[in-house]
Amino acid sequence: MGTVGDLIRREDPLRLLEGLLTDAGQGRGSAAALTGSPGTGKSAVLRALSETAAEAGATVLGACATEAERGLPYGVVGQLLSGTAGGTGPPSGARDGRDADRPETLYEALRALAAHRPVVVTVDDVHHTDEPSARCLLYLCGRLAATGVLLVLAGRPSSTPSLPLAEVLRHPRCVPVPLRTLSEDGVAEFLGARPAGAMDAATARRLAPDWHRFTGGNPRLLHGVLADHRDCGPVRPARPVAGTAFRRAVVGCLRGAEPAVTRTAKALAVLADQVTLTLLARFLGVPERAVVPSLAALEATGLLDVGRLRHQGVSAAVLESLTAEESARLHARAARVLYDTGAEPPVVAGHLVAAQAARTADGGTADAPSWAVPVLAEAARHAMPAGQARRAAEFLRTAHRLHDGGQRPDGMLTTLARAEWESDPASVIRHLPALERDLAALRPDDGRWAEAAALLLWHGRHDTVARGAAGAGDGTRAREVRTALAHLCPGRQGPAPAPDAVERVLESLVHTLAPPPSVAALLVALLYAGETDRAARWRELTGAAEPAGTTPARQAVAAATTAVLHVRTGSYDAGAGHAARALALLSPAAWGVAVGMPLAAAVRAATARQAHDEAARLLRVPVPDAMFRTRAGLHYLLARGGHLLAAGRARTALADFHACRDLLADWGERSRDGLDWRTPADRALRRLGDTPDDDPVAVLTRAERRVALLAAAGCTNRAIAAQLYVTPSTVEQHLTHVYRKLRVRSRGDLAKLAAVRAAGPADGAG
Repeated sequence: MGTVGDLIRREDPLRLLEGLLTDAGQGRGSAAALTGSPGTGKSAVLRALSETAAEAGATVLGACATEAERGLPYGVVGQLLSGTAGGTGPPSGARDGRDADRPETLYEALRALAAHRPVVVTVDDVHHTDEPSARCLLYLCGRLAATGVLLVLAGRPSSTPSLPLAEVLRHPRCVPVPLRTLSEDGVAEFLGARPAGAMDAATARRLAPDWHRFTGGNPRLLHGVLADHRDCGPVRPARPVAGTAFRRAVVGCLRGAEPAVTRTAKALAVLADQVTLTLLARFLGVPERAVVPSLAALEATGLLDVGRLRHQGVSAAVLESLTAEESARLHARAARVLYDTGAEPPVVAGHLVAAQAARTADGGTADAPSWAVPVLAEAARHAMPAGQARRAAEFLRTAHRLHDGGQRPDGMLTTLARAEWESDPASVIRHLPALERDLAALRPDDGRWAEAAALLLWHGRHDTVARGAAGAGDGTRAREVRTALAHLCPGRQGPAPAPDAVERVLESLVHTLAPPPSVAALLVALLYAGETDRAARWRELTGAAEPAGTTPARQAVAAATTAVLHVRTGSYDAGAGHAARALALLSPAAWGVAVGMPLAAAVRAATARQAHDEAARLLRVPVPDAMFRTRAGLHYLLARGGHLLAAGRARTALADFHACRDLLADWGERSRDGLDWRTPADRALRRLGDTPDDDPVAVLTRAERRVALLAAAGCTNRAIAAQLYVTPSTVEQHLTHVYRKLRVRSRGDLAKLAAVRAAGPADGAG
């Protein structure tokens, strides 16, 4: 049944048809061609006319042509005859195969019906009518004047019908009745009509401009927007929403359009902002003049505005309607056309990514053109400095999936890993073996060499980086890597870097848009060298160098560095907040060995605030073993020992402080302000009842003390090994550490130190 909302602004066409119905009642038959774009209400007008005719006592016969039955002879005529008194189906000529012998069969049946009362014959979607039925309609149209029959043919305009149907629609007795989309006033009436919109007049008038712009006045689209608007309850937005019903309406309009129009709409959706008339014609493979009628048809439907699809909601609906195979084909076609016309690499690469994603979803593969991988790599190089790391990673992942005969640009995997690090450093783990190969293959003056080194350092591959940096020369990149490595793992590249050396490296990084992960290590190096003010200044400069919309990894590194700054200067509440944000932005696995930096800051802040449960929770976060061979691990041990000491577990805390002592001794560094293990270790010893100042061997581990005492007693290495159940080489290693830590050269010197105090209490403290 038709509704008031369906017939808004349809009074004139309906009134014209009702006038023709009156003429038919007076024995003056006629025909009308009701044309309109998909969704403009042709079927609603036909229903309203049929209801009016039935109420007036007329006989109503209706048929609907379909594309599926276009090859069925007399399909439409058969529908009409099935409704006549005594009609049993298609005319006899159709039944015995003579499809053109008796076109008068329909005319004779209708004339017989019209002898008693007027007859209204409607054919919807007449453009799909089969050719034999079209001949019957043409025969009928030329003889309507002497009957009481009104023939109404509804279809889309500008179609290319078969010759008989074209003759019917152009027949002198066929009155054209065009339907168009609604004006802004018509949209207001639609929204205020019952039961369509059912809004009050003021609301309908206020919403009408936006709704008209959103739908182009197409009634079908208006119904879709209205359904989505109602689904948004109880709080409904003032602006229209392109929801499920609207997208279905868009697809319905395209399904009712000509194939050329539908192809044009799909091309417009795929090309998006890059579309021009010339590009569209090349994409479709037709002359420019052949595209114009399709554009006009889309504009008449309300889907087009100034040569482009009306808005993103329309584009999304069209793209969603594509099959995976169709999407892959169209995006590959777009990439080809755009590449041939000299489009920017990121634009072409976007279509290559979409095509590959669609092929993957469809379970298929396809060989890529020879230019695809270089274009994707170039697009990634454009995206990274612009702060679009996620987009760059998509480009590079697609390049790796394409079949390119193995010919990929050198260092592409490093660039991919670098881009993925920005969003999720944990995703880099699977690339670590390949990054090690790249570090060996790339030149040290290549920026990707430093990127590979930084990523390997982040995930604890310090030995690999140390080997690569050893013969890397003295270029800027090599100095940067060695400085970061010397801070993270002192002893591998000499002593920890001096603050001036750190600042020289930072100067080479601060103006770049993509500082590597090692920048955080350099800032912390300044902090724990006691250069808090300098570190704060460089933190501001490196933060300012980052582009807008910075990535999760950058945000996490910045937050962790800021947390260390605040905790280092005693601002524990602020430090705890920044550390919590850093840990929320990245998972522990994503942090790699650097997880010790935010965790140490968070634990120190919690301990200082006496939030011991919070500190204990933080210490349950899993950390990699490789972290304990880095400076981040050193600070983690200090923070954990501080918490344990505050929690009354002095003996366990002392083990952490002694572990710090051993790391510093191995690195050849002395305890200083930021790395002071002696002060908390002294407090732990006092709580255990020991006096650290009187213990000359307190700097030794338990195993080293046992070896030192036996050596001081005159035992040989072999005798010590037998007594302690270790190998002689292990004894030799322990003695080497003992001599270096105690600054002695012989067993006799050990005997003198051991005589200062009995070894029992010290042994028990470790």
